[in-house]
Formats: sequence, structure tokens, C-alpha cells
Amino acid sequence: MKKFPLKTFLFFFVLFAIAACKNDLPVKLGDDSLPNYEPTPYKYELPAYAPQLPRAPADNPTTVEGVSLGRYLFYDKRLSGDNTQSCASCHNQSYAFTDSGRRFSVGILGIEGKRNSMPLFNLDFADRFFWDGRARSLEEQALMPIKDHTEMAENLPQLIEELKADKNYPRKFYAAFGTTKITEELIAKAIAQFLRSLVSFRSKYDSVRFLNIGFFSESEQRGYELFFSESGGDCFHCHSEGNLLFSTFTFENNGLTAAEDIRDFPDPGLGSVSGRTEDYGLFKVPSLRNVALTAPYMHDGRFSTLKEVLDFYSDSLQYSLNINYSNLKHIHLEKGGMKLSEQEKWDIIAFLHTLTDWSAIQDSSYSNPFN
Repeated sequence: MKKFPLKTFLFFFVLFAIAACKNDLPVKLGDDSLPNYEPTPYKYELPAYAPQLPRAPADNPTTVEGVSLGRYLFYDKRLSGDNTQSCASCHNQSYAFTDSGRRFSVGILGIEGKRNSMPLFNLDFADRFFWDGRARSLEEQALMPIKDHTEMAENLPQLIEELKADKNYPRKFYAAFGTTKITEELIAKAIAQFLRSLVSFRSKYDSVRFLNIGFFSESEQRGYELFFSESGGDCFHCHSEGNLLFSTFTFENNGLTAAEDIRDFPDPGLGSVSGRTEDYGLFKVPSLRNVALTAPYMHDGRFSTLKEVLDFYSDSLQYSLNINYSNLKHIHLEKGGMKLSEQEKWDIIAFLHTLTDWSAIQDSSYSNPFN
């Protein structure tokens, strides 16, 4: 039997290895002399009646690969200092990405926060983020909880080393951004892309109003009419139907705290960011989509149920420095609220339940990829 020379054998072995691996993604860390990458533009599954597509900055277009990477990062507990918490720990999909009914989230050091965890759907239709508006973009917002010592308390250089050591992350960063280098900026961009993918416009309300599928119950219909009536619930000035987001995303004082001076506010809200007297006591108006799942309510989580919220707007509005007079009419303040009957409160609550989008709550593309 004829034997092949060792050099010939090695030559064919190398050719075979190259052929077998030619479709593998090169992942040598720090090597940016890689073939051109071709990220896939992300296609939003938005119904025709929904608002315009979310807006992404020119330097961070939303791609399938970027969203995938961001999803992994969002659910990865290595983003916290002791590897026990992920972003999803305080933003649970089953609760419209809020903290599972908790008034305040607790960070890895056992420190309780001061504000209620906000829902995360339809974020890219807003211009500022957090209750006090301190972040001007989703990219800026993404890293704040990770670095905050009261929350995830992570050291970012250490996190980067952990992600580099994972054989999958360099591949994912290359697929998303064309580089195997892992940086703070790219971590933020990827998480921001995933957050942009979280859209919610398929509730019963949408089906009834825009698709002519189904109908409101008598109670839901009464609640709908009260919601959009100045003489009823007068909810629509801040929670507009016109943009279908059920929020103006502005910053308002809604009469929660009696205050004649900025020192009377236990939490200055937007004022803590801007330093302007006229911004004290102002907080971001949240969207009411999926609101039935996001208890407790208000920036400080003071109300455990929607019924408590309606009780407040009905009977407990207080005069407060910087209160929004144009939206909360003088007559409402003078009366202490809208003076709704018990039936009217329950009707509005019935309507609010029609804003729940179960398809988004159960969407597997938003869920934990590690499960």
C-alpha cells in the first residue's frame, strides 16, 4: 500500500480544516481586519394604525443581530457586580417589564431604591428617560442602572473582561457591530436596540377601535367615554389617545404632594436634574398601555391598585407648587378631584384593562434567551 509523505498529508489536512471552517465567524479578540459584516435591518411588526416606526440614532441603527445581542445582555446576570441580577430582575416581561409588583426595587447590596420601576414598552417614542428625565437617549439610559451602586453596582471594565471570556459574546458583538472588541459604548448600543424592539400595540382596545374585532363591554364603553371627558375622568390631557401611546411623555406635577415651596417636595423629580425651581415636583407621564400589569403606581409606588389611583384623582388632589393648571382644571383642585362615583371609577378601570397587550407580554422574542 502506497504511503503519502507527511508533508502531503499535512497539506490536505490544512485544506480540509479550512474548508470545514470557512463559514465559521472569525472571533480573534481585538482583530478588526475581518471580512465585511452584513447586519440585517430589524423589521418592526407594527400594525398599520400604530405610530411611525421608532427612531434610532444614525450611529446605532436597529438590526436583528444588535437586538439579539441586547436581549442576551438584558437577561445576563453578569451585568451586576456579584452576578446575581440582570436588567430583567427589575423589569419582568410578565409585568410589562416592571418589578413584579414591588414598590421599590432592591439592588445587589440590599439597598432599596427611591422610585418605582418603570415599564419598558414603546420607549423610543419618548425623548427622555427615567422618572426625572436624566437620560437623553436609550443608549445613555442603558448603562446607568448597571453602574449605579444602589442597583446593579457593576464595574464596567470587569464586566467587559467577563464578556470577553465567554466564547459566544465576541461572535455576537462581531455580528452586531463588525468588531470583536467589547466596549461600554457597544454594550449600551446593543441594550438600547433590544429596548427599541419592545413595542406594544395589540390590545383589546386596538382590536375594537381600529380592526373592528370584538366590542367593549358596557362598563368598558362607559369607562372609555369617562376617560376622554373633561367632566368625567379627565384623563386624556396627559394620557392622550391621539398618539396611541396614552402618554404625552412630558413632565408634570399631578397634585400628589401639597407643596408651597421646593423644600416641601420629598423627591424633586425633574428639578433634581435641571436645578430649575419650576421643575420641582415634575415627573415623567408614563404610558397607560399595559397599566393593569404595572402596579404599584406613581413615581413612588404609593398606590397599590388602580382603584387607589382613581380614588386619588377623584377626591385627593392637592394644591402643589408647579402643578399643571392647564390639565388639572381649577374646578378639580377646588373640589379636591373629579368626584367620581364608585361605578364611574370601576368603569374607567374596566377600560384601562383593555389596554393590556397579551401578545407582547407573551412574545417569546422578548423573553429570556438563557431559558
